[in-house]
Amino acid sequence: MFIRTHRWTHRARALTTAAPAVTLCGLPLLPAAPASAAPLPTAPPAPSCVALYESWRYVTASNDCASSHQVQVVYQDGATGLCYVLAPRTRTTVGEGYFGRHGHVDHLALCEPYEAQTGP
Repeated sequence: MFIRTHRWTHRARALTTAAPAVTLCGLPLLPAAPASAAPLPTAPPAPSCVALYESWRYVTASNDCASSHQVQVVYQDGATGLCYVLAPRTRTTVGEGYFGRHGHVDHLALCEPYEAQTGP
């Protein structure tokens, strides 16, 4: 009887000590990112006729241009918002305010495909 109990406890110890090794071995091995990776291209800023208004709750954009523009909010932490089409002479909410997840807005940027910069 002593031998069977001893074998069982030996197996139990072997399984509990092997479990972390199995967990670690199950992780996929990922190659390291290259050290000389080029920065991602950034979207051009919205034209100066598109204005930005920020409050604690919302970010609003208005388009005083003669043509429509598709814009997105770029926050100071690098996050970007959804793209919104702003028709001429309109104003709409385009993001969350500075109490949101990303803090203050850095600027408005054009959405892809980027427009030709010909002026307001």
